Amino acid sequence: MRRILLKDASAGMSLAEDAVNAQQMLLLKKGTALTEKSLQMLKSWGVETVCIAQAETENSETPGPADNSAAVQEELQSQFADTIENPIMAEICRVAAEIVHERTHSA
Repeated sequence: MRRILLKDASAGMSLAEDAVNAQQMLLLKKGTALTEKSLQMLKSWGVETVCIAQAETENSETPGPADNSAAVQEELQSQFADTIENPIMAEICRVAAEIVHERTHSA
């Protein structure tokens, strides 16, 4: 099982946990195979992450959340490149990286 951003989910993946909105309303049950329609529905309810069941063929060499920390940091720095000199924007970038780290490492 791994938690991923909804934007990285694709049709055919199976949920490892129930998908709920911010008010904890059940949207999709554990084990549901995602479709394009269900992905759109989750997005419309404001769902940002989902727990995906890993296929039995996936092994320990599959990159996990810890493996993409550098990529996340690079993307954030790219997004904040024009304003990173501003201490407030630098702090927002740091907090954003922390939040992404927490979301990808909680399961």
